[in-house]
Amino acid sequence: MKSRWRDVRLVAQAVVITSAVWLVLFYLFGDRLPTAPSPAELAGGGPVAGPGGEGTQIDPVAEPRLTQPRGKRVAMTPQNGLPDQGKLFIPVAGVRKSDVVDSYNDDRGGGTRTHEAIDILADTGTPVLAAAPGTVEKLFWSDLGGNTIYIRSPDKRKIYYYAHLDAYRNGLKEGQSVRAGEPLGSVGSSGNADPAAPHLHFSVLNTTPEANWSEGTPINPYPLLSR
Repeated sequence: MKSRWRDVRLVAQAVVITSAVWLVLFYLFGDRLPTAPSPAELAGGGPVAGPGGEGTQIDPVAEPRLTQPRGKRVAMTPQNGLPDQGKLFIPVAGVRKSDVVDSYNDDRGGGTRTHEAIDILADTGTPVLAAAPGTVEKLFWSDLGGNTIYIRSPDKRKIYYYAHLDAYRNGLKEGQSVRAGEPLGSVGSSGNADPAAPHLHFSVLNTTPEANWSEGTPINPYPLLSR
């Protein structure tokens, strides 16, 4: 019993001595002891104790910046993605709307007819792209249009017509579904086009699901083009 009380007294004495030592150290050196940074300092870039105990300024972690605001749709060329919502892809790679002339109402055939289309000038071999999604209804050669493509929209109420192509894309076939911006072929001067001025002849027809691939009422595609 006496031995147990002796052990208790020894433990108590050790605790008292240790506490006294810490009190003396704190009194002498307390202002030099490093302190842990507060949450506010960590979040706001405040001083944080460095290896030598002195405050070292760190920058707060910056949030990554978006190149475009969330939710905003950007007008894009064939090089960088999608057109404006509700607009048509410009159907020649590398061409902007500012490069295209609205020739829809121009005379053709010596004034015997109206153009009812737009011509997009480009070098022979430049990729021709689908202006909108749809299904390839007809790959057709004509003396006027040369190599032509007729694509019907998913709702079957529009026909997109591409003419004077130099060649079709390998594997393109009737009945095939295409996405907006998907390559269809290449710019050329087939048909009655001037070889010195290769271009894509592009037109849009309002039609009905029951109508033939070549039937419809022309509308001006120029205002429908994305920027």
